[in-house]
Amino acid sequence: MYFNRKSETMARTELDRLKLRRLKAVAKRCYKVPFYRNAMKASGVRPEDIKNLEDIKKLPFTTKDDLRESAPFGMLAVKLDECIELHASSGTTGVPVTVCYTRNDIEVWSEVMARCLVMAGLTKKDIFQNPIPYGTFTGAFGFHYGAQKVGALVIPSGMGQSERQIQLMKYYGTTFISGVVSYAAHLGQVALNMGINPATDLKVRHGIFGSEMFTPGLKKKLAELWNMDVYDIYGLTEMCGPGVSTDCHLHDGLHLWEDHFLVECVDPKTGEEVEKEEYGEIVLTTLTKEGMPILRFRTHDLAFLYDVKRCGCGRTHIKHSQIKGRTDDMIIISGTNVFPGQIEHVLMQNDRVGLNYRIVIGKKGDMDKLAVEVESREKLGEQEKQELERKLQNELKLVLLLTPDVKILDPGAIPKDTIKAKRVIDNR
Repeated sequence: MYFNRKSETMARTELDRLKLRRLKAVAKRCYKVPFYRNAMKASGVRPEDIKNLEDIKKLPFTTKDDLRESAPFGMLAVKLDECIELHASSGTTGVPVTVCYTRNDIEVWSEVMARCLVMAGLTKKDIFQNPIPYGTFTGAFGFHYGAQKVGALVIPSGMGQSERQIQLMKYYGTTFISGVVSYAAHLGQVALNMGINPATDLKVRHGIFGSEMFTPGLKKKLAELWNMDVYDIYGLTEMCGPGVSTDCHLHDGLHLWEDHFLVECVDPKTGEEVEKEEYGEIVLTTLTKEGMPILRFRTHDLAFLYDVKRCGCGRTHIKHSQIKGRTDDMIIISGTNVFPGQIEHVLMQNDRVGLNYRIVIGKKGDMDKLAVEVESREKLGEQEKQELERKLQNELKLVLLLTPDVKILDPGAIPKDTIKAKRVIDNR
């Protein structure tokens, strides 16, 4: 299914011409912003120097720190009274970043979100429940606007009151849910605790989740728990919020909407472009944003771009892999580099492991100490817990090259009281 077949299946030559025209326009728009004007002058480049898509490399990178230093409204390319809405990042990695939207920015956001939702199976016949906090966090409004544009019936349930969320699903016959990965896992466990099997007692058969990295193993477990087709959505507050890309029904890479976002994949250390199918840092440029256009934003997200011209689903927009991790996610433990994604990958391969876990780092004397706490899928006896702990410890040791303590917890033991799961707790 397509929301906008013409745009989603546009021929590559036509898509590249559109991207270049919009890149030239956004470079001129950004030149109105003091930060970009100064950065371009320092690099000896002017908007007129953008002659082809390769010329994007002449433009300056933008970092989260650049946005914070110009906060809250210093990066606007329009007058503040032309903006009708603002949102802010969750502040997971620091001070929240504020972005402002013109009326057209909201329309573009609704359009790309509608594309993502339809690609994930949403139709106007669906009952769409949105268990995400409504507020300055972009998530809820992006899904809400997109689902309304598709014509689905939206239940703006917000996040929290988890038992009520399940009751709403049962009462209204919810067929499609959205949200944060860890909260969807939490809701599944809440349903089981209520004596409701989400796979058989509820009608939810499609779900689209983002805001957190999640491995194929976690995706599979979530799909089994709910008996639903699970889709991965990618986005950033700095771009629009959710809606930058989503996987199609083939579940092999996420389609990124190139008519609105120009993507690069670069070496995190050098900033130089890497080859297709080679992991690097995703860098994004907004092509149609009016209120707060952004050039070459360093996302810190690690992925690769597919070397494919057209997907089996018919879409021509470039695909990227699931996010492997973040360049700033790496933890150094006793001199060893550890990525949370490595731990999640090992845990989710085990059928007895649940959906929630956390990594706790501390000190024992002068030595770093790594502990992994993970919920079991079902309540286990003490002996079963110890056997599973030993098994996971050995498997993690092979991957991490260090030996963590592993603690098996009962289902639902790890608290879920924030928008995003706090996966890493560093007590050093």
